[in-house]
Amino acid sequence: MVSIALALSITACAAEKVPAPQPSAGARDAGFAAADGVALHGRIYGQGTTAVVLSNMGDNNIAGWEGFAPLLASRGYTVLTYSYRYSTGARAFTAADAKASVTDLQGAIAYLKQTGATRIVLIGASLGAMATAKVAGGAGVAAAVLMAGRLDLSDYDFRVTEQELASMTMPKLVLTSDRDSVTAPELTREVFDRAPEPKSFHSFPGTAHGVNLFQTEHKADLEKRLLDFVEMNSRS
Repeated sequence: MVSIALALSITACAAEKVPAPQPSAGARDAGFAAADGVALHGRIYGQGTTAVVLSNMGDNNIAGWEGFAPLLASRGYTVLTYSYRYSTGARAFTAADAKASVTDLQGAIAYLKQTGATRIVLIGASLGAMATAKVAGGAGVAAAVLMAGRLDLSDYDFRVTEQELASMTMPKLVLTSDRDSVTAPELTREVFDRAPEPKSFHSFPGTAHGVNLFQTEHKADLEKRLLDFVEMNSRS
């Protein structure tokens, strides 16, 4: 059922608590506008002409990225974590929230381009993976990672269209867990199967969903796969 799959959703993500973020050396606040002008807030780590955007799951909690963002920054990239326009875990998730994730991500990409990024890599988990899939082709990004994503969230009238998927001609890395507790792994596998080349796929053992993989014994493996993928696609 789609309602169970909502980690994209607040309820499911609450079941797998992510530790509260700790202050990170070198991180700085960033304010920018979504594509429709709504004011958004984020944090910038590091500095480099290749920028990486980390897009949240449906709980809108940036804490899941707080350990990985500084690691990316230490490799010479600009890294942006940001919040969607709706409050973190404050109320029921809506179709409007789902749709706004696309506009918010478009604003994040525009902001990084305006501030000097010449190559952009998108990494999104759950809802963020769907937003990434919808935006990546039209934004001309260098590469994209889709963690625990799916093509259709019909209860919220939110889906990745065939045209959007076909436009993702950049390198893609699709990740899931063998028994993902929120988004069935076969739904994420469908994203991979229907996406055009070039692409790669990996499934981790266990039930962890999206960024919750960073809290498992697979953390080091996940980080290496992500770092290697970004490095491979950070060169012209």
